[in-house]
Amino acid sequence: MSHENARDAWLIAWADRAWRDAKYGVRGLRREPTFALASILTLALGVGATTSVFSIADAELWKPLPYPNPEQLVGITSHAGERAPSDGISGADLLDWREAATSFSHLAFDTPSRQVLQLQTAESVLVSEVTANYFTMLGRSAVLGRTFDQSDARGPRLAVVTERAWQRLFNGDPAVIGRPLQLDGEPAMLVGVVAADDWMGSARDLFLSYDEASPAFLDRTRPVSYAVLGRLRPGLEAEAARAQLQTAATRLAEAHGTGREKHRIEVADLRTMYSGYNWRPLYFFLGASLVVLVLSTINVAMLLVSRAIRRRREFALRGALGGGQSALAGQLLMEGLLLAIPGGALGILLAFWMLGLLLPALPADFLGRGSHIALDLRVGAFTLAASGLSTLVFALVPLPVARRMTASATLRDGGRSGQSSGEGYARSVLLTAQIALTVILLAGAGILTKSFLALTQAPLGFDPTNLAALRVTAPESRYATDATLAQYAERLRESARAVAGVRIATIGTSSPLNSGPLIFFVRPDRQRPPAGEEPRGILRAVDGDYFQTTGITLLRGRAFTHLDGIGAPRVAIVNATLAQRVFGPDDPIGQFIELLPGRAPWTRRPGQLQIVGIAANAKEVGINEVDFAGVYVPFAQMPASSFELIVRTETPAAGLAMPLRAAAAEIDPAVPVTRVTTFDQRVWTVLQEDRLNLLLVGSFALLAIALSAIGVYGVAAYNIQARSREFGIRLALGARSAALIRSAVLRSGRLAAIGAIIGLAATLAIARLLGNALYLVPGEHSGLLYGVTTTDPAMLASALVGVLLVATAAAGVPARRISRVDPAETLRSE
Repeated sequence: MSHENARDAWLIAWADRAWRDAKYGVRGLRREPTFALASILTLALGVGATTSVFSIADAELWKPLPYPNPEQLVGITSHAGERAPSDGISGADLLDWREAATSFSHLAFDTPSRQVLQLQTAESVLVSEVTANYFTMLGRSAVLGRTFDQSDARGPRLAVVTERAWQRLFNGDPAVIGRPLQLDGEPAMLVGVVAADDWMGSARDLFLSYDEASPAFLDRTRPVSYAVLGRLRPGLEAEAARAQLQTAATRLAEAHGTGREKHRIEVADLRTMYSGYNWRPLYFFLGASLVVLVLSTINVAMLLVSRAIRRRREFALRGALGGGQSALAGQLLMEGLLLAIPGGALGILLAFWMLGLLLPALPADFLGRGSHIALDLRVGAFTLAASGLSTLVFALVPLPVARRMTASATLRDGGRSGQSSGEGYARSVLLTAQIALTVILLAGAGILTKSFLALTQAPLGFDPTNLAALRVTAPESRYATDATLAQYAERLRESARAVAGVRIATIGTSSPLNSGPLIFFVRPDRQRPPAGEEPRGILRAVDGDYFQTTGITLLRGRAFTHLDGIGAPRVAIVNATLAQRVFGPDDPIGQFIELLPGRAPWTRRPGQLQIVGIAANAKEVGINEVDFAGVYVPFAQMPASSFELIVRTETPAAGLAMPLRAAAAEIDPAVPVTRVTTFDQRVWTVLQEDRLNLLLVGSFALLAIALSAIGVYGVAAYNIQARSREFGIRLALGARSAALIRSAVLRSGRLAAIGAIIGLAATLAIARLLGNALYLVPGEHSGLLYGVTTTDPAMLASALVGVLLVATAAAGVPARRISRVDPAETLRSE
């Protein structure tokens, strides 16, 4: 009991002391409302900026998938070579893997595709074809009706609709359960509704079960999907499961003679498979926001140091009356909490507001699974950690200053103004650190600004003015042959040409800034490279007017004509990049390339093509990109069910969207128009991410320069206040106020110069550390920078000069007070 009594007494004493410290701290802050408000707002800005960016990064990169035991979920891919992409897995492979790889409780397919749902009108919907165990593997259940189970693996195909699509397509009618549907002309039965799930890539509208007994599913030569989803058995590690599956896959490939004996199996956390390719920018922005948090913390720490110096008599009297260092530390810690708690709370409110501004600015495909962004417990824990760290800084930074204020020295001085070398040193260190961090952010903002300006001036390789594209998806049930597809495309093109305002129209499976399927090819007259290392390029099927319509220059050779149709010798036009990479100094015209089977259904047509022309390069995915190899083939020889009608108009193309839709509906109302876009919109969209990069880092840099200006102002103002007696005496002895102002400004300027030089050195070190992480690396990631380096001399010099000018201006404002010092008043006080 004695131990319990002692503990209770200690807790009561500690709580009483904390309560007294809190009341004393509140009274002190109420006496200095300007200081309290400035400190809380400064911290809130840093916490708000960091919390908002952390929320996005957490949703995209770190938050577990919202399924039972998400750590057991993995993605499995098969690769022919070290750098080769996933080359596809057949349904027969999946069934064999299920039996051989006992480390997995479930293995499933999830293959998204756009299909046509025939209701009163044709609707283009995003469908995921999945194996019957898909929902069981994820642990998902239906909100209405049921999902699939293993008994649905064979037999009629079933469909499950997402709640969002259920409302959009069926007006939320529960009677649709059990209703037959037509998807791409094939029947399916709707059996359930599930909650909308955007955690794994694009938002799906429908899930369609595979018939796992169908010949197409069991064909080992036909890939069904390019990834397998799996759930590990409890307690098993991914690497052990991968090793078992690798052994089984190699043995099965040898047994069936598929030629995949040397294929490499990869097993990864399923969460990472659906994270976007923008993890580098997210880490970059999170780092920039953390710099802002550090800057705000430094600013508040500087305010606290100034306040500690003003409280020298208070600290001295506390020491003289027996107050120890622990009591002083406890008081300062409590005062730090009184600033950090409201600062953190206000920071969360600011984060809500910042997210409201930031999320609409994000490009549509910027986040792979980050559409569920919320300030939840994880974000709250981060904010508490940031505020707690700030509290420690607030408490510890002023403590050494307070400890040096001995009772005898301070009481003997009588509380007159002035500062010791130690006090000045603390403020100087903080200001130098603040200036250095500001230089880093300013340099980053300058480099991104120059990169963005370079992007806006980059050649596109085509003319986006008055150019639009209308995408259609023809049901395979209605257009099952090449001839019917080619005829439909020709009728659509002729109908578009009849629309008033259309100057010329063409057909293409894709167009600039909209990419297209990657396909492998080889030169038949050369030795074939190892599997997975063949040259690859973007494949498009187009008609003869494609280059004239888009404005892509045909450098040599000829365009396609009506003679390049079905049954005619297969031909191709290649772009300049392919001609240079594959043929070098040789003339490609008249030579052959051999296409290898591609992933998209319409690209699974291998064969040799004779090159009849060379086209100029055009931007395929984004403006900040390496040049892709490109292959164009006649649409009539390789038609696709999903393609674009591309038109060049006499007037702005946006005004012709409705007439073009009407023209398409007139040809065949059963063919849905997926979307209509202008190429000016595409250019704006591909620049949206770079615009976002500039907005974020630029905002952080402006906030940093503002905080630094406040810090320099505070240091200069205090230095001038501390030296007011000195200035008064010097003025009385005949010194010119201009000389004293210059001296005060130079003193702050020296500190700013030291901080700027340190910041410049840190910027160069960070640039070296990042290496190529911010540049576009072919086949690896998209870059943040275009036409500029991280060590661009002009931008680094601009950041340096900008900080020095702001620091000088901030120091000059309080320096002008020197001219108002009254020498007579100063001498009387002495």
